Amino acid sequence: MTESKLPLLIGIGTRVRKSPYYESNLKYGVTGFTVYNKMYLPTAFSGPEKEYESLINDVTFGDFAAERQIEITGPDAYDFVRYIQPRNLEKCEIGFCKYILLTDKDGGIINDACLLRLEENKFWISPGDGDVILWLQGIAINSGMNVHIVEPDVSPLQISGPKSGKLIQKLFDGKHDDLGYYKAAETSLEEIPMVIARTGWSGELSYELYLQDRKLGNKLFELVYEAAKEFNGRVIAPNTIRTIEGGILSYGSDFGREHNPYTIGMGRLVDVDQETDFIGKEALKKIKENGLKEKLVGIELDGDPIIKAPENFWPVHDNDNQKVGRVSRAYYSPRLKKNIALAIVDIDYSSEGTDINVATPNGDLPSKVVKLPWFNAEKENKLD
Repeated sequence: MTESKLPLLIGIGTRVRKSPYYESNLKYGVTGFTVYNKMYLPTAFSGPEKEYESLINDVTFGDFAAERQIEITGPDAYDFVRYIQPRNLEKCEIGFCKYILLTDKDGGIINDACLLRLEENKFWISPGDGDVILWLQGIAINSGMNVHIVEPDVSPLQISGPKSGKLIQKLFDGKHDDLGYYKAAETSLEEIPMVIARTGWSGELSYELYLQDRKLGNKLFELVYEAAKEFNGRVIAPNTIRTIEGGILSYGSDFGREHNPYTIGMGRLVDVDQETDFIGKEALKKIKENGLKEKLVGIELDGDPIIKAPENFWPVHDNDNQKVGRVSRAYYSPRLKKNIALAIVDIDYSSEGTDINVATPNGDLPSKVVKLPWFNAEKENKLD
C-alpha cells in the first residue's frame, strides 16, 4: 500500500499575530503563509512565476506588515541610532531613509534594516526577521542615553513594479509625484493615516504605505486593489526570483550573525574612520585590515529549471569535492533563462568565472561564480 503525502500546512492560531491585511489576504486567494517577526506573512497567491511577471511588467501590491517597525524617540535618539550601527549618518536629514546594518561587538550582523528619520528625534527601524527590538532595548538600558523604544502601530503595504508610480499618482492625486528615492513623508489617504516612502524589498520601483491604524488595514487594501485594476495590478507575496536577480538579501537565509558587512558586499555601510563610536567599531577595523575569509557571490547553475526554492542550504564543492560554501536561495530566472542563486563561498572561490559544483536534492550541478546583481534595483520613477 502506497502512503499518501498530505500537503504541508501551517497552523493558524492566536499565538502568532495576524496583520491588519489578514482578511484581505484570504479574500484575494493567499495559498500559504510563513511566520516572520511573529506574524503571518503571505508566501504566494498566484505563484512565484506569475507574480514575477506582474512585478517586472505592471504593478503589484501586498501585505508586508511583518516588516515590523521599531520606534526610537527621546532627546538622545539620534546619538543612539548612530551608536547601534556603523553607517555614517551625518547627512541623514528628516524625511530621509537609509539602509543600515546592526552589528555586534565582534562585527557580526544582528540584522539589516531600513531606517526612516521622521522627526529630529524620531526614527523608525524596519529590520528583517528576528528579535531586534529586544536587542535595542537591552542596549538602551545600559547606554546612559535618554531614549524610548517601542513597536508602534505601523504596518507596511508594499506597492512595486514599473507602474507603481502611476498607481501612487492616482491614489494621492499627484501629491507625492516628487517623492525621491529613499525619501519618506507623512500623509493620509481617505483619512487613513500613514507614512509613504520610496522604499521596498522587491528589486523594482517600490513604495511602502506605512499604515498607522491597524483597524483600517482592509480598507486601505481595498482602495489600492480598486485603483490598481487600471494598471493590471496583482496581489503578490515577496518574490524570490526578482530579489535573487537584484542581489537583495534576506537575513537569516542569505547571511546571519556569523557574517560581517564586508562578507556580504556591504562595506559601503561601514565607516570605521568616523569620529562617532558604534558597536563593533574596533572589530570591523580589524576585519577590514585583515581581509575576508569568505564572500557572498552570485552563481549560475546548469541543469533543469529550479522551480522550488531550497528548503535547506545546498553545499558548494570544489572540483576535489571539498566543501567550500553553501547556497541559500536559488530559482530559475525567466528573463535570463538560467538557474541563478546566492551563495557564500570561501574567498579563494569567489572570483568571477570560478567553476564550482552545487549539491542539490536532484544531484550535483556544475556552476559558475558571476557578478552580482543580474539586474540592478530600479530607482527611477517614470510617470510619462
